[in-house]
Amino acid sequence: MDKTRAVYGIDLGTTYSCIAQVDQFDQAVVLRNFEGDSITPSVVYFEDENNVMVGKDAKDMLNSEPEKAVSFIKREMGNDAAFDKSANNTPYHFDPSEISAFILKKLVKDANDANGYPEPIKDVVITCPAYFGNKERMQTKQAGIIAGLNVLAIINEPTAAAIAYGTKVEDRKTILVYDLGGGTFDVTIILVNKGAIKVIATGGDHHLGGVDWDTEVANWLLDQFNQKNGTSYTLDDDPLLRNQLLSVAESRKKLLTRKSKVNLAIDYQGQSVSAELTKEAFEQLTSSLLEETIDATDKVLEIARQKGFDSIDEFLLVGGSCRMPQVKACVDQRYNVNARIGEVDEVVAKGAAIYAMNEAYTQAIQEYEEGERDSRPAPLRGDRAHVMNVTSKTYGLGIIDDQVGNVIFANSPLPTEVKTCEFSTNHDNQTGVNFNIYESDFTNPETDGTVDQKFCRLVTTETYVMPITGNYPKHTPIEVIFRIDNEGMLSVSGRLNNDTIDFDLKVTGVKSNDELAKAQNTLSRINIE
Repeated sequence: MDKTRAVYGIDLGTTYSCIAQVDQFDQAVVLRNFEGDSITPSVVYFEDENNVMVGKDAKDMLNSEPEKAVSFIKREMGNDAAFDKSANNTPYHFDPSEISAFILKKLVKDANDANGYPEPIKDVVITCPAYFGNKERMQTKQAGIIAGLNVLAIINEPTAAAIAYGTKVEDRKTILVYDLGGGTFDVTIILVNKGAIKVIATGGDHHLGGVDWDTEVANWLLDQFNQKNGTSYTLDDDPLLRNQLLSVAESRKKLLTRKSKVNLAIDYQGQSVSAELTKEAFEQLTSSLLEETIDATDKVLEIARQKGFDSIDEFLLVGGSCRMPQVKACVDQRYNVNARIGEVDEVVAKGAAIYAMNEAYTQAIQEYEEGERDSRPAPLRGDRAHVMNVTSKTYGLGIIDDQVGNVIFANSPLPTEVKTCEFSTNHDNQTGVNFNIYESDFTNPETDGTVDQKFCRLVTTETYVMPITGNYPKHTPIEVIFRIDNEGMLSVSGRLNNDTIDFDLKVTGVKSNDELAKAQNTLSRINIE
């Protein structure tokens, strides 16, 4: 297989995941799993420490052995407690990157087995929510490395969706991608012009998605149960009860996309309830969640307006939760549009596959030009995508009086590099300077240049001490350089005169090379079905 085609796009989702490739006919196609499905539930079940199940069978085990199964792990990316192996509550204390690696290994194993590839799948592009920060992106990339994959790039989910759709757009268009998945929500405004994709603004909430609709229904059904039986259970009382309720809620939510009413029933501890839920009642029950997506969309629209983009040519709805009719109805009514619904389950993986092929082709050209490849790769015949992204977070440095001086603001074009000269040594022959680097959700450079530390998150595990070698006098200026690459990942360096020092940033939950190798070795010995 041509090297530029032996690459794959993976939508690593909160509730479902998917893998795609650009085939020999230049079409992005989804590769089916062992069960013949295009999507795989993002659930991992531990039979024991040497055997795990991933996917549909693992999801079924949530209702019988929930303590041995893990779901919605994507929501734990960036959660320091979940990465504390001495205290987290996952089976055998695997952390979110490792759990995600099991899902990735299952996807590529099934794709290999189902398609009979002569060589194992290796080169991939993995998607993540646009609103992920530096830590979450690094942890997502490390999940791929732990799974034994060569991660060519991390790309935002709405951008991937726009690639799959935008490469077919001949005219210049400004498109709003409203991506409501199972566990995350992103809204991104993108300028598309014949395969060139420029991200204008992005926002969202990676703790808002279809599972929150399920939770509202589950709580409603539990209220019916408690009222009938004189009990006072909550969703947190028993994992078995919680998963039973969520399972019923999810299945009935799906039925309500095509039916006007459904019946919900549960049995628990010898007691039961059966209740009817109409589509109108369901929509009212979950209306506040839909409003949260509208609020986030309004904020991103305002950012785009500040950049001179006053109108949107098209609204594109993606993500499995957009199957709920009230989503399109609400978007259409609020913005006076006729929103287009994309391939809600597959479009992100397909866009990632197109991007992966382009990345592989670019790398192959570079290898040829540097003499590492004998022949120039044949020109690509399929869709081409040139992507210009933006950062989703704001990054700054701790300064005096518990303040943060912001350096790079959210929605800045990527890649970007910004230098600041606000620092200097305090005394002669100083051996080090302390720096605290922060991440936040501020978006306005005019009003948010300096902000209170309490509204920001420390990027590093601890204060970084930049070592100084050489005898510099007091008040020697220190230039600090912030860089964010195309994947949205941050690096920082300092410069004194002609000496440049790359900051070795220790980020909680992000593994060292030795820790990565250890995790990769551990997972390689575990059987995955």
